[in-house]
Amino acid sequence: MKRILASLIICFLFIITLYAQYDTSQFTGVWVLQSVKFKHPVDLNKDGYRSSDAFWEFDECRKDQQLELFPDLNAKTYYGSNKTGCTNEVKLYKWNIKEELVKEVKYELGKRVVDERRPTVLKLNDATGNDAKVFVVIGVDENILTLKGLVKSGSNSSEEAILIYRKRKK
Repeated sequence: MKRILASLIICFLFIITLYAQYDTSQFTGVWVLQSVKFKHPVDLNKDGYRSSDAFWEFDECRKDQQLELFPDLNAKTYYGSNKTGCTNEVKLYKWNIKEELVKEVKYELGKRVVDERRPTVLKLNDATGNDAKVFVVIGVDENILTLKGLVKSGSNSSEEAILIYRKRKK
């Protein structure tokens, strides 16, 4: 009986660990954008060359992005705040993380394939509910936050990209 109970407890702890992959404390802090890699090459700066690396396409102001996640689940995004000559833009959000059903549709050999999974997502919601940003969490540790989400590639278009942030030391 004790062995069965011990086995059940170990199994339960394994399941909790499997589904409680991230804790909000892992996300708190100031994250500075280091890299943006698009799934498909884009020409954001209209120089005639397409690149999958947004840092070749972004101007200095657009490269200057930070995400601050507070323990009370408030958040701020900063654009152009550290570069001279840039228009400083700060937006306020509420944030949360949770597992959510995500469907990805792709075509393989002419057939439509739907991939369903439940990754952890980071959601940023503004006070009005009009500006929500959703990112799939690829990974987070004490220094690096890696997300996948949509990034503006034009005035009315967005492209899927991998965003890598480095935690700012205090």
